[in-house]
This record gives sequence, structure tokens and C-alpha cells, in this order.
Amino acid sequence: MIVDVRSEPDRPRSPDFNRRRLEDLAADAGIGYRWIGALLPHGSETAGSGSVDDVIALASVSSTVILGREPVASRCRALTAIAPALRARGIDVVHLLPDGSTRRHESPLPFDQ
Repeated sequence: MIVDVRSEPDRPRSPDFNRRRLEDLAADAGIGYRWIGALLPHGSETAGSGSVDDVIALASVSSTVILGREPVASRCRALTAIAPALRARGIDVVHLLPDGSTRRHESPLPFDQ
């Protein structure tokens, strides 16, 4: 399952990654897609319980990846808001880094320093 947390998933400068295109590609690959960006607080560093509950519910059904917009981890709401909230509930969070490696979530994020 892809959980898209971008507030604007249809930005014209990234047509290959817009909401409709990702929905189609995910469906063709047999992967679920859900946009929840509208549920997230904007400009806040805390995730609302509803958005965290949605992510947990989706992750309880299938493996789930959270898709954010920012390539730099400390600027991404998925990391600064949702990941700590998930960890606080005992959910294991693993970040996929630009080089393809992975790292378990920690605070502060060691790969941004």
C-alpha cells in the first residue's frame, strides 16, 4: 500500500508523480494507493490522531510505504510528524534513503545531520 501524504499530489511540475499517475501505476502493479494529505496538519510538526489512525489501519492490512514530497528527510511531514507519532504507538518505522539503503527511525534523524 502506498500512503501519499503530500498536500498537493497534482503539482504540474511533477506530472510523472501526480496522484492519478501513481494510482494507475500502483493499480497496474497490484498495489493499493491512498492519498491522505488532506487529513494532515499543514505547517505543524504534530500529526493528528486521525491521520495516524488511518496509517495504522492501512498498515495492519498490508505492508505500507508513506510517500512524501521532500527528498530531505527533515523537511518531510511524513518524517517530522507521522513517523514520531507512529513510533510513540510502538509502530516500527523504516526510512528508505535516496541511495536505496534503509534506516530505522530515530529522533533526531541522524541521516540529515
